[in-house]
Amino acid sequence: MGLRTLVIVNPKSANGGTGRRWPEIKAALDRVLERWDPAFTEGPRDATRLARQAVRDGYEALVAVGGDGTMSELVAGLFEDDAEAGITDRLIRKDVVVSPVRAGTGGDFARLLGLPHKLPEMVAHLASGTPRLCDLGLLEYTRHDGRTARTAFLNIASFGLSGLVDEKVNASSKALGGTASFMLGLGKALLAYRPVHVEIRVDGEDFYSGELLTCAVANGQYFGGGMRFAPNAAVDDGLFDVVAQVSAGLREYVGIRDLYTGRMIDWPSVRHTRGRLVEARSTRDERVLLDVDGEAIGMLPAASRILPDAVRLLA
Repeated sequence: MGLRTLVIVNPKSANGGTGRRWPEIKAALDRVLERWDPAFTEGPRDATRLARQAVRDGYEALVAVGGDGTMSELVAGLFEDDAEAGITDRLIRKDVVVSPVRAGTGGDFARLLGLPHKLPEMVAHLASGTPRLCDLGLLEYTRHDGRTARTAFLNIASFGLSGLVDEKVNASSKALGGTASFMLGLGKALLAYRPVHVEIRVDGEDFYSGELLTCAVANGQYFGGGMRFAPNAAVDDGLFDVVAQVSAGLREYVGIRDLYTGRMIDWPSVRHTRGRLVEARSTRDERVLLDVDGEAIGMLPAASRILPDAVRLLA
């Protein structure tokens, strides 16, 4: 790729494996990128700050080396910032190419794109891929301190049990890798979780009201280290797939493999629809946690709006 590129690296991703492998990753990047600079994150939201400055400095492409959270932070940096509320809904520039390199714990968005996680194949698309337009989700949500904020996501924003799983996974070492770490987090979360009560509206119409296990507002198909929760979602159709699992019984526990094949969409306990605007709130003043591309950033109430063809994605 001949574009002037900033590679944003999360050295802590993959339980620190990205940092340890950096010399090897750098050598692979040198073979596929002509004009590039590295930048390393040191803490939360660093990728957003680095991406925003890069866009303003004239970089033509941004690459995230890390997991889903790193990529999500990167795309948030494409927007004008609001010191109080996170980001606005205004893109700084619309011509910037973005791309993930699969180097994190989950890698669910990269999995959807069919990107491998081993070198040198994990960077090959940067030389041979063709940019295409991709939708983004713009999320307005409630921070843990009760204030309203905004961010963007490429893959999935979900709430309920998934938010608690996120909390458990991010508190662990992740040394077992993506799928195993999320399965362990799921087990811990199931022991602690009590179903919440929510109201969900899609495009201004009532979609679901009642007890909830998990709901995903999906631009992509996978979350939770390979769970294919929204098997019909597409990143370029201008719509979210909204998938809500409202309960779990013997069938769900016995058929947990269905979560990874996409067959869970046909469970009687699952409701699904499609739309451009998804609004959700707790109906019993309960703390309902969000999971945004693998990060537990806040809670309901929240609203997700699709931004069609908002970004040029290289994969």
